[in-house]
Amino acid sequence: MKRTLSLLLAAALLLSCVGLLSGCSNQETVTLRVYCEGDLIRSSLMDEFSKETGILVEYTTGNSTLENGMNLPEDEEDSSGSASSSGVTPELTEEELAALEAEEAWEALDLYDRLQQRYSDYEEALAQAEADGAETESVTMEEPVYDVVFTSGDVIEQLIEAGLVQALDYSKLSNADAINEEYQNCDYDPGGVYSVTTLWQMMGLLWNSDYIDTQVTSWNTLWAEEYAGQILMPSDLRDAMAVALTSLGYSVNTESSEELAAAWDFLGQQSALVQDYTAAEGFSRMTEGTAWLTPAYSGDALNMMSDNTALSFAVPTEGTWRISYGYCVVEGTSHSEEALAFINYMCQEENLAKNAIYCKYSVTSDEALEKMDSSWRNNPLAYPDESVIADTELLSFNGSDTWTDYAAQWAELLVTKAAETADSPEEETTEESDASEEQGDTEDDPAEDASSDTENEVSAS
Repeated sequence: MKRTLSLLLAAALLLSCVGLLSGCSNQETVTLRVYCEGDLIRSSLMDEFSKETGILVEYTTGNSTLENGMNLPEDEEDSSGSASSSGVTPELTEEELAALEAEEAWEALDLYDRLQQRYSDYEEALAQAEADGAETESVTMEEPVYDVVFTSGDVIEQLIEAGLVQALDYSKLSNADAINEEYQNCDYDPGGVYSVTTLWQMMGLLWNSDYIDTQVTSWNTLWAEEYAGQILMPSDLRDAMAVALTSLGYSVNTESSEELAAAWDFLGQQSALVQDYTAAEGFSRMTEGTAWLTPAYSGDALNMMSDNTALSFAVPTEGTWRISYGYCVVEGTSHSEEALAFINYMCQEENLAKNAIYCKYSVTSDEALEKMDSSWRNNPLAYPDESVIADTELLSFNGSDTWTDYAAQWAELLVTKAAETADSPEEETTEESDASEEQGDTEDDPAEDASSDTENEVSAS
């Protein structure tokens, strides 16, 4: 009898365990939606995170998160490979056309608008429920479109002010201690309440030494008539104004209406000399030699210089500024725990080092820096002498009314320049054509080169 009871008890326990295992296998896999300004997160690190945690990562990159009122999405070929080089669009049904237009409209939104959209949708749903006499309690706010965002400090400041990101639980972020103290207390997020800053760059001048055979030492070179038609400027108003402000000896974060007006007038004096105002497209123009001179952040400059050895980079004598990038958890996400686990994983010293080498940006952790090969640690473009950056400001968001007054004028300037560029015939000298062909022989993605060498460039110490 005892033996029978024992067997029955064992069978019951076995069935219970099977049931528990079955229940576990039916649990839904969490997919973490991560948005990054540019391709700055190494894919293999995300894969390794998924293997360790079972959390999948849906990775979205943007050309830029905010264009200060300008939505300039990067042109992309259809991912299915069906884009036609002839430019002929296949006939679409009304439903397909409406869906395509909706998708294009969504892609044109910047990060701020995408995160804000849920509030607009919620308010519309509430108003509709009230109009229909329905109970408003049943109206709920949709999940945000992303769980984690990785973007620049000036954008983070705007997201914080709008309540679009949540305060971080540092009890779940033990690896964030590796971040240098300076970057734990940025002006745009004092105390790092909402963000963990892992990368930075400094602004300088990038030029093609095949066409400019002297050392470029001043921001004012961007106003030199001898380089008319060969100068590129940022399409981002914030960066363009920062160039002008620094040239005039002002703080890039000034809120003085007089100083901002002077910088704006200075940009107006320059516009006739500028070939174009660009974002990502400027990279290819510089590497192909179809433009000679541009402001560039150091990490971006390193990527371009790896494609064209004729390119040189320097910090002008008038000084410069820095821009930093950090992780935030989006307000309203139902995956806060997974988001914190992801950020904590990316803040492991070795992972910080690997990721910085991948994108060629500078890391905010001395402990991670020690994990790198000396060729990276001692690279003066990525890690300049302290005297070079000692007094540099971190770019923040200038939200004064005086600043935002220039957004509409900036949009008009960009449209005018685009029209001028479209109307002017393309002129290419033999030298430029030859240079372009030589550079065209190398099609390797610099980011891919960096990622393939990362394992050798991060020490095991």
